[in-house]
Amino acid sequence: MRINMQDKVKSVLTTNTHCRNSDVYLVYEIWSQEIMDNPKLIDDQSQINQIHMIDMFRMWKDKLISHPSAIMRARRKVQEEHPHTRGKVWKERHKQQKQVKQDLGYNS
Repeated sequence: MRINMQDKVKSVLTTNTHCRNSDVYLVYEIWSQEIMDNPKLIDDQSQINQIHMIDMFRMWKDKLISHPSAIMRARRKVQEEHPHTRGKVWKERHKQQKQVKQDLGYNS
């Protein structure tokens, strides 16, 4: 059974609070899980932090790991629907929402 990206992201955001404020950490966690879940990609799970950059790009190109934009898009949707997955960055950005809308002329 294929796991939906939103489900993967929600699981990571729920268990790894540091990923709530950083897409870089989130992408790293998702990619790590995807690599470890596919025995064809890595011989020994202890080598996960020793994968060469070119190999990561090859996995990305070959669609063996998720596209970062898909992960970030799923994060935005999950954080919109599940408040417990939001971090400080989300809260600060949404505090400024009213002013940004006003500056853009949306609250005329």
